[in-house]
Amino acid sequence: MQNRKTNYHINVSIFMFIAGCLGLIAVTAFDKLYWQTDILAQGYPNFSHGYLIRSAAIFVSVAFLLLAVMGKKKPELILTDHHNLPVEIICILGTLAISILCLLLFLFFPITFSLSSLEDELMEWLSAILAFGSSIILFIFFIKFRNHVNIPIFVKLSLVFLSLLFFIIGMEEVSWFQRILHFQTIGIFDGNQQNETNLHNFANDYFENLYYGGTYLFFVILPFLVVLFSSLNKNKYLRLFIARPYIAVIGTLPCAYNFDAWNILFIQASFFSSLIILFYLAVFSKKRIEQCIILLTMILVMITQGLFLMKGEEVFMRLWEIKEHKEFFIPLVFFIYSADVSTHINRVYSTEKSCPSLAYE
Repeated sequence: MQNRKTNYHINVSIFMFIAGCLGLIAVTAFDKLYWQTDILAQGYPNFSHGYLIRSAAIFVSVAFLLLAVMGKKKPELILTDHHNLPVEIICILGTLAISILCLLLFLFFPITFSLSSLEDELMEWLSAILAFGSSIILFIFFIKFRNHVNIPIFVKLSLVFLSLLFFIIGMEEVSWFQRILHFQTIGIFDGNQQNETNLHNFANDYFENLYYGGTYLFFVILPFLVVLFSSLNKNKYLRLFIARPYIAVIGTLPCAYNFDAWNILFIQASFFSSLIILFYLAVFSKKRIEQCIILLTMILVMITQGLFLMKGEEVFMRLWEIKEHKEFFIPLVFFIYSADVSTHINRVYSTEKSCPSLAYE
C-alpha cells in the first residue's frame, strides 16, 4: 500500500514536470508563430486578453515545475544561525526598507526617481560601488587565507573567480571609467551599441538577460533547492558557496523591478516563481517572526511589480529606466552574499590549526 502511494506521488510529480515544460514550450511557440515576437522583445507591457492568458499559462507552468520538484517534501527552515545578533533578519529588513524607499520615491517623487536612474547618476554609481565592494571583500579573504593549508584549492580559486567576476560587473557598469577619464574607445570595442568601452553593449539584450537569469538562478533557485534537498549541504564546498536561504529571500526583490521587459517569458517566469518560492519558504519556516518577514517580502514584491506596471508609463522618462534600479538591487545581493561567504569561511577555518588539507564531506 505504501509503495502504491509512493508510486502515485512520483507519477503525479512526473506529470506536473512534463506539463510545466510543455506549457513553457507552448508559450514560446505561440510567441514565435502567432504573435511573431522575438523571445527577448522589449516594449510597453501588453495587457490584452491574449497576453493575460499567456501570463496565466506562464504562472501555471512555473507552479507545476516547482511543485513537481518539491513533491511531498516539507523541510524545516530557520533563516538565522546567530543567537545574539540576527544578522540575516537585519539584512532582509534593511533591504526591504531600501525597496520601500524606492517605491515611495516612485509614487511621490517621480522626477527624483527617474533622474536617479540616468547614466552616471546615483543608481549606476551605487551599483558599481556595491559590485566593487563585493569584489574587495572576497579578495581580502583570499589574501588572508591564501596560505592556509586546510583550505582546498577549489575554495581559494572560487574566491578569486567571484572577486574577478564582481569586479568586471562593476567596471562594465561604469564603462571602465571611460566617461570619467575621457579616453577614446578602445579599438576592439569601437562600434558596439553605445560606442563605449564595455562588453555588454555588443549584444546588450543577451548579456542583460543572461545577467538577470544567472543571478536569479544562483541567488534564488539554488538556495531553494538546498532547502528541499538538504543532502546538497553535506558537501563542504557547496555549503560554503551556495547562498543561504535568507539571501534567496532578498534575491527575489530584483524580480519585481520590470517594465519594458515584462512581456519576456523569462522575466514573468522569474517573477511568478519568486512569489511561489517565498510562499513555500514561509510555509517551511519554523519561526513565526521569520515566517512573517518572508510573507512581508512576498507582499512587497507583488505590490512593487504591480505599481510599476500600472503607473510606469506615466512616470518613467525613459522606457528602460527601471532597469537601473533592478541593477542596483542585484549588486546589493552580491554584497550581502560576499560578506556572508567570507564570514562563513572565516568561522570555519580561522580557528583550525595547520594540517593537511581536509577532504570534502
